[in-house]
Amino acid sequence: MKRDQLVITAPGPAGIDPAALTREQLLGWRCALCGTLLAGDRPLGTVTIGQGPTLTTYPLWACDPNCATENAWRAAIGHAAGCEACRTGECATGQRLLDAYSTAFRGER
Repeated sequence: MKRDQLVITAPGPAGIDPAALTREQLLGWRCALCGTLLAGDRPLGTVTIGQGPTLTTYPLWACDPNCATENAWRAAIGHAAGCEACRTGECATGQRLLDAYSTAFRGER
């Protein structure tokens, strides 16, 4: 049975579209929210997918700490590593990325 013939029998938690999840996300190797490889994880809930007469329930996992925080930090550090203006504290993009990280960090607590 092809991927487009899957029958979703239960909606995913946190607004996740189960049909959009990759095999790695369904098996718990990658974050169900952002798709990054999991190092630390936290449970999100389950989705049940029917394939023909078979129903399979998959536990979903997400990044721990929070994806938004982790991705915001990676974006800020990745930008700062190659930005001369960030070294002098005069980079608007770097400041915006750090502000996004701070907002995500505060929202996590």
